[in-house]
Amino acid sequence: MKKIHTICLCAFLLTCGGCANQQPSQKMEEEEPSSVEVTEMEEDTAALQTVSEKDDIWYDGEIPFVFDAFKKYPITKIKLSELADPEYIALETNDSVLLSLKGTCKGNEFLFTDNYIYFEDRASEIYIFTRKGKFVRRINRQGGGPEEYSYIGSFAADPKHKEIFIQDYYRAAEPIKKKGQKRKSGRTYVYDMQGKYKRHFNNAATEIVILNDSLLLNFFQFNPGGPRYSVIRKSDGSEVKKLPIRFPTKLPHDIHGRLQYGKLITSPKGAFMSHMGNDTVFEIMRDDLSVRPRIIDKSNYPTTFAQAHPTLETSRYLIFYILCSHNYEPHVDQHFYIYDKKERQIYQMKDYDGNSYWVLMDDYPHVTNWSKIQNPNMAVRVRYIYAILQGEGKHGDKAINDLANSLSEDDNPILQVMNFHDVESVKR
Repeated sequence: MKKIHTICLCAFLLTCGGCANQQPSQKMEEEEPSSVEVTEMEEDTAALQTVSEKDDIWYDGEIPFVFDAFKKYPITKIKLSELADPEYIALETNDSVLLSLKGTCKGNEFLFTDNYIYFEDRASEIYIFTRKGKFVRRINRQGGGPEEYSYIGSFAADPKHKEIFIQDYYRAAEPIKKKGQKRKSGRTYVYDMQGKYKRHFNNAATEIVILNDSLLLNFFQFNPGGPRYSVIRKSDGSEVKKLPIRFPTKLPHDIHGRLQYGKLITSPKGAFMSHMGNDTVFEIMRDDLSVRPRIIDKSNYPTTFAQAHPTLETSRYLIFYILCSHNYEPHVDQHFYIYDKKERQIYQMKDYDGNSYWVLMDDYPHVTNWSKIQNPNMAVRVRYIYAILQGEGKHGDKAINDLANSLSEDDNPILQVMNFHDVESVKR
């Protein structure tokens, strides 16, 4: 079993107790991105956190819980339709907007606001669509110039401040003026919502998320023996805090690149930090930057390519699964779980024995990290028209099948959006 590399648990529990009743409210106003068809400015709320202060209660169950993949937990047959409200968005197709959205194992990154959808495609472009699927803008500043990125390894949209952050690990950092310091790779580029260059700064992170109004959270894939996470200022990349979460020098190495996954997952109060090199899932709070353990995985896996991994959280439930690779032996069975913070009980979701492409459309709440989303209690999947049509109505509800039948096989995909909410109980 992998060793737990944690900060003092007692200190975390004290921190947890002090923050248990805090309810951050971070409404974000957004203006309509300008385009040929835009005539008015609209306000919008970006759902970086969607916890309602009036309706939702944060339970004491937020303290760390221990998980063991080889322990038998109560089985729940709860359906996706009971946990989430569906939304299907057909992305507009025209001669200049032909999307790939095939992603990698790490998936495409999305941000949904009240009025808009932001996402990256082909690791080279940022697209903005309205929430109804109408095309607004494509931003492509890929190139070799001083205001251009070479590759989108990670991105984050900040509608409140009208900025888009693009993390380019492969771009060589600018020379360091201090003697003795080594030059590293990596820059963060910042553009406005029209794609106009604003600034950039050196940053060796491989993944970023917006933590709050002024800060970004970094993950460093390549920093053997050192901190893998840091908090920096969005304005200039200056470091605010290194997080003392260290991994073993030798991490699980996926030589074929078959198990890419997001290590930073937005939560309602901040962000989860989850990596196969550590058997503890941590969370950093956006308000005070305190760090706490959330899931301690005690599973005695026969491989390093398996780990409990969170996907989303509501005020009462935390959904997670066993992230694993079937390309390496020995294999580990993948199961999905939901933790009830009020009952302090882990439930295993009923297994699905069909083609995993259809699992969500067949009403199983098996949410993975395939398509990373910057909203804490939402999930999204890209659905290709030809695939839905080939399913001949056997998968998915009437709404998505009717929508697919109204489109052409060559049209841009449909986004299956799931807005998760609480239920009285997941026992089924």
